[in-house]
Amino acid sequence: MKSNSLIELLSPAGSPEALDAAIGEGADSVYLGLRDFNARIRAKNFSYNQFEALVDRLHQLGKKVYVTMNTVFETYESKNVFNLLKYLQAVGPDAVIIQDMGLIELIENHFPKLKIHASTQMNVANTPAIHLLSRHNVKRVILSRELSLKQLQNIRSQTNSELEIFVHGALCISVSGLCLFSSYFGGKSANRGRCTQACRRLYGNFTGKSGYYFSPHDLQLIDYIPAIIHSGIDSLKIEGRMKSAQYIAHVVKAYRYLIDHFQSDGEDAQAKAKEILKNDFARNKTHFLFDNDSSKKIINSSQSGATGIYLGKIVEIKSEGMEAIARMKDIASLQLEEGDTIRIHSQDDLKRESLKIKKLTEVKNGVEFKIPNQFRPEDTVYLIQKKDNEQKYPHIIPKNLNGFKRHPGIIPPPRVQWDSKASKQRLFSGLYVKINDFKQFYILQADRPEKIIVHLNLETLADLLKIIKNTQFHPKDIIFYLEPDLYENEVGDLKKTLPTLLEKGYQTYICNNLGHINLLKNANDAILIGGPYLYTFNSYAVNFIFRQKINYLVSPLEISKRNLYQTVDTFSADRFFITVFAFPELFQIKAPISFEPQNNTYYDKLNDYEFYLQKKSQHISLMPSQPFSIIDKIPDLEKKGFKKFIIDLAFMEQKKGYYKKIMRYAREGRVIEETTRFNWKDGFYQDK
Repeated sequence: MKSNSLIELLSPAGSPEALDAAIGEGADSVYLGLRDFNARIRAKNFSYNQFEALVDRLHQLGKKVYVTMNTVFETYESKNVFNLLKYLQAVGPDAVIIQDMGLIELIENHFPKLKIHASTQMNVANTPAIHLLSRHNVKRVILSRELSLKQLQNIRSQTNSELEIFVHGALCISVSGLCLFSSYFGGKSANRGRCTQACRRLYGNFTGKSGYYFSPHDLQLIDYIPAIIHSGIDSLKIEGRMKSAQYIAHVVKAYRYLIDHFQSDGEDAQAKAKEILKNDFARNKTHFLFDNDSSKKIINSSQSGATGIYLGKIVEIKSEGMEAIARMKDIASLQLEEGDTIRIHSQDDLKRESLKIKKLTEVKNGVEFKIPNQFRPEDTVYLIQKKDNEQKYPHIIPKNLNGFKRHPGIIPPPRVQWDSKASKQRLFSGLYVKINDFKQFYILQADRPEKIIVHLNLETLADLLKIIKNTQFHPKDIIFYLEPDLYENEVGDLKKTLPTLLEKGYQTYICNNLGHINLLKNANDAILIGGPYLYTFNSYAVNFIFRQKINYLVSPLEISKRNLYQTVDTFSADRFFITVFAFPELFQIKAPISFEPQNNTYYDKLNDYEFYLQKKSQHISLMPSQPFSIIDKIPDLEKKGFKKFIIDLAFMEQKKGYYKKIMRYAREGRVIEETTRFNWKDGFYQDK
């Protein structure tokens, strides 16, 4: 077991004020973003001279600084990324937190002084993935939030890499690093730090009711801190670079107190820490999947997913020009005071506004206060900050920043040197069809694709192999699609299954997780395809994946035409599979939520989009009702040298007539009606 002094308490710093609060309450380290390439691009973040000053000051205090570069970058941005890495190596933070494997490629070859931490956005939840990353000088892995304590203990016993976990803060309904939902709403991708938190919105369902069906409670593992410390985890991480300094102060203070006192004070220390956490003014709390209790409730669909303590609903509005007087009942016991900050949510979830209460008037059975004249009775009110919680801390960043203006200059990045001989050509041109329903095998016989891509489900594998035998397809016709979420408790079964499948002649696999690649690294007869969830948006990431004995790549669903063409310019286009038709999985949900499979449609009340849920193996997927299609672009893609195209029919009710129509349109390059382009035309969202 590690001594308490070796457990790192790592706090977010989204602003200078949050940085001051984190250090003032005893954080050992902070993580923060600069102006670009970080997953909280909407946070205040830090300028270059501020950053240099705080690195200098925190190192004097014996604290560490980690810089977030935890988003993907596109090929055209390579120059900016390269020079930012050059700048960081000159300044000397303690590590860079990364998602994009192109950054590993650049740091390994050009910036060896930079220490690499793998972001939770890399979806690392298994030991084989950690082993692969450790071979590329990744010193620490920030593990997925979906892991249980038992799985963490197992990982710890098998690796010497540093391990970091989240212990407090917001959760995403989707599996770590696999959310495409916000990107579907106009290219505001979570993989680019632009997440709009669409999961927190109000949705309607098949019953006609509305609710916050995809908005989970916040993670709180204060009850498990002693067990986590005993497990040998190196770093305890607090989420919240978009949160206030007061939030950071209370959370850091609580965990700092428990880390320092649980051995001597036991339950009393834990009780005191939990009392401190009552002032974080965040959402309801959950242990999520940490204790393997699938019966617990992690979503309250009747309550908004916004942060704050729920006070109640406005019962009366008295209009006064641009302002109004709001009356609320029975909230005196919550000690609402002048100077407190509240947030008001409209009932239809279209308006939200925070304000400080300047004057509070007690009336019969309640209180009155002024609000903007846009809210109505039944709108809800949340307390998000008490006036007496505004504590002042010593400033870390000095006021005079004249001595901190270093920048190492701008130089062009080196081009990728690809060894085209490293991988033999083994797959032919044509249409590849992806399915996840065994009944679809019989339909595919009506128009035989080049090969069939099948979701590998270990629970029903025996039935699948029997069905293949009863059709005109053979092992050489099958490509197994390995699911992107590979958890530690699933590795053992997959490790046994893959050699068996290889022996039976199933040679081709789409790897969506670094753990898949590591498990298949010694399978010399295997044909390995890098999946869309490896997020190869730039030539450096592509080269990194090809260096892992990967033969081909499936381009990410979010990719644009411009970025695709720029990225493959260095490589041979026939090494790439392009998905030209799909119902994209917008969420992949591991959390225990309930829904009725026969009545699973939901609609977005803000944008009039419609979605449906599909159960698969160990989790649930959220799909749009309208498919993505660039089938009519196949002739243009062929002119650019692309030869392999995926028609993804998984998660849709398939009929022979519709299947034959899609295949015919694909061969003729015709437009399919009522489909979307996703990001193909416009790309990721850019600030104007």
